[in-house]
Amino acid sequence: MWGIIAKAGYGQGMVTRSRLERELLGALRELSEAELPLGELFTRLNVLLREPLGVDASCWHGTDPATGLVTSTVMENLDPRGFERAAYLELWAPEPLTFAGLRASGQRVGSLRRAAGEKLDESARYRELIAPFGFGDELRVNFDLPSGCWGAATFLRATDRGPYTERELGMMERFSAHIGQMLWRSYQGTVPKGEGQPLPGIAVLGPRGQLMSADPRAEAVLAELAETSPSSTGVPSGVITVAEHARGLGAAGRRDVPSRSRVRTRTGQWLTLHASLLEGRPDGQVAIVVAPATPAEVLPMALMSLGLTAREQDVAILVAQGHTTDTIARTLAITPATVQDHLKAIFTKAKVRSRREFIAQLVGMSAGPQGVARGA
Repeated sequence: MWGIIAKAGYGQGMVTRSRLERELLGALRELSEAELPLGELFTRLNVLLREPLGVDASCWHGTDPATGLVTSTVMENLDPRGFERAAYLELWAPEPLTFAGLRASGQRVGSLRRAAGEKLDESARYRELIAPFGFGDELRVNFDLPSGCWGAATFLRATDRGPYTERELGMMERFSAHIGQMLWRSYQGTVPKGEGQPLPGIAVLGPRGQLMSADPRAEAVLAELAETSPSSTGVPSGVITVAEHARGLGAAGRRDVPSRSRVRTRTGQWLTLHASLLEGRPDGQVAIVVAPATPAEVLPMALMSLGLTAREQDVAILVAQGHTTDTIARTLAITPATVQDHLKAIFTKAKVRSRREFIAQLVGMSAGPQGVARGA
């Protein structure tokens, strides 16, 4: 299937859109059954979509399902030395197209040229990281589902290919939910490793994302999070992203808002990264505290991994806290009958038959090993 699609020549008109999309959807279904680690899954998806979308360079990201912050990165034909600057522009610069902006608009897919219009040259990302390397347009996609934010990708195209077309954007829009389902399945079953709660680790990043210092625990975590497409500083993209998030909050005067992200190690362990400005300045050093995720921090991930919608997650959390149907209804301003409908959906997705079974499953997912997890 891979060879057939690569030779199909979407841009050359050798196959119709409907036939090509049917072939791609078939290949996506085959790929979804392989249960690959996230990095390998991104690599295979990139091979699959490169020709049909007319892509010359790409950047795939794993994300924290709760916040959408980048936690891992796989690049092709991009200079990793630009990642720190890209993270800065993504998180606290007035760019016309960002992952967060797409999400806020209710869209999954967008292109830079369409978002910027006549003001393309006002985009610092276009001026510094796109045009100088011969790229003319950028397509961005969030692989979001009602249950959470499961990944994102950026596709760049050489200037001589022209901008991304409405047809190509539409095709990626149709594929995005399928890919989101694949990424969601890669998170299912990931739980903290049963190794107790070691002391947190601390790392300090400099103004350009460089590692200034780290204790042994943080060094071990950085090694666990090492990527196939490392940044120029060698610091994993998830760590750089949460640091830039802290800088952005600091620049906006929002130092009371925590900068936090959850990441997975290659063995499937959930960790929490807390970032704070050491000197109180956005252009200063950032301290990253790395700690095993607590049961309370893992619980939202457990609910998302079951595929629960946001409202179902609200109900499930109240169930886990021991609230009755009537109390849940009053708390969420819905009827008891609606609560029961949500419970039926929750139990079906969790493959349990009662509240007791569901709570027991959540306790196991957020407090101990339940088998081998697929790595990130």
